[in-house]
Amino acid sequence: MDLHAEDAALIPATIATSRLTLRLLVPADDAAVVAALADWQVVRWLTAVPWPFTPVDAAHFRRVIAGVPAHPHWALDAGAGLIGVISVKPDLGYWLSSRAHGQGYMSEAARAVIAAIFAVNSAPLVSGHLLDNGPSRAVLRKLGFRDTAIASVAHRATGGAVDVQRMVLTPQDWQARHA
Repeated sequence: MDLHAEDAALIPATIATSRLTLRLLVPADDAAVVAALADWQVVRWLTAVPWPFTPVDAAHFRRVIAGVPAHPHWALDAGAGLIGVISVKPDLGYWLSSRAHGQGYMSEAARAVIAAIFAVNSAPLVSGHLLDNGPSRAVLRKLGFRDTAIASVAHRATGGAVDVQRMVLTPQDWQARHA
């Protein structure tokens, strides 16, 4: 979903949930991003992340990629600093540091982001997951995403290609599930 500038301007820069603060990335987050993405068990599931991931990559990500207003990115902060990132660039994408896995943080963050997006934009939201990534699939299915197609995409960390299950969430499906 490429948000129009006027839609992106309406999406809050900070979103609070019961356990998280979703906020813009700041230079102080770079070290936590590098630490999380130094873990192959995180990076293996991400198609656009280089390996190894360096401080230069973190600064570039924060300034150039996450700095585009039409592609919002939020740092997930559970009170002790960044534990992951969620974005709409134009797909809904996300990752969590290994220490934050299995605690429901991503479902909580994604619900808040999707609610904010659908409050200002009625276009369907797309996402996807690598075929073997059951936890990511569970998050997307819980949110109401439906399978659309399997696509082969480049996997930057390995230089190869991976199969990704593409999925879609319409505002109507979201409303039916979360009303």
